[in-house]
Amino acid sequence: MSGADALEAFARAAAERPQATALLCDIDGTVSPIAPTPAEARVPAAFRDLLAALVPRLGLVAFVTGRALEDGRRMIPLDGAAYVGTHGLETMAVDGPLVVEPLAERYVAAVHETAQAAARDLDCEALGVVLEDKRTVLAVHYRLAEDPAATRRRILERVVAPARRRGLAVATGHFAFEVRPPLPFTKGTAVRRLLDAGGHLAAMSCGDDLTDVAMFTAVRDWGERDARRLTLALAAVTGETPRPVVEAADVTVRATPGVYRALRRLAEAVGAV
Repeated sequence: MSGADALEAFARAAAERPQATALLCDIDGTVSPIAPTPAEARVPAAFRDLLAALVPRLGLVAFVTGRALEDGRRMIPLDGAAYVGTHGLETMAVDGPLVVEPLAERYVAAVHETAQAAARDLDCEALGVVLEDKRTVLAVHYRLAEDPAATRRRILERVVAPARRRGLAVATGHFAFEVRPPLPFTKGTAVRRLLDAGGHLAAMSCGDDLTDVAMFTAVRDWGERDARRLTLALAAVTGETPRPVVEAADVTVRATPGVYRALRRLAEAVGAV
């Protein structure tokens, strides 16, 4: 771990005001180890128990994922938690309804056309490509590719370029591309709305990929708006972690086991364990 002192300072602040503390967690690669395919990913039982214990103790626990929101809830279904799906296009406040960003609806047809074309133009099985159609977002995973560089080039040619011609935006992740509406909604904009809706004085954000940098930045900006607020960005680091993720974090830990230890320390501080 790097940044242990910052984690301890945050834990002490949370211990003083647990109900004024927010925890914002990515799922895949953060509380769920990276798996060969999205369908194989699981949140370990120890993580589920720890996070379940934190929900009633903290003012806000939110899971912020690139998955469809309902898929994120399936992975870690906790009453009393908030959820953000498809990188901010779907939100569910605590015990509230699922809300899809209305502006995203106009791009559903273009995303669907891109998904159909990708399934037709890519020999997914031979290439080791997995298509994940999330309605407003299409994820193209190539972790299983025998030749990742060649497969990446094929995806750029057959999926990314046509998607951009359709007016869609494209983001990159761990062995993945995501085709999405060209809208200014991110994990960062979503968590900013969650934080602004409550009287929080401390916020900890946890992530592992480039899309989580927007969350780290939004939480830090939220903190800088009020001198009473304390923020902490924690990155789960592996050999695949992009450099900007590490640079944006206050604390870095080794993959999901490191995240577990950090959250365990937070749970101890607020009396959740």
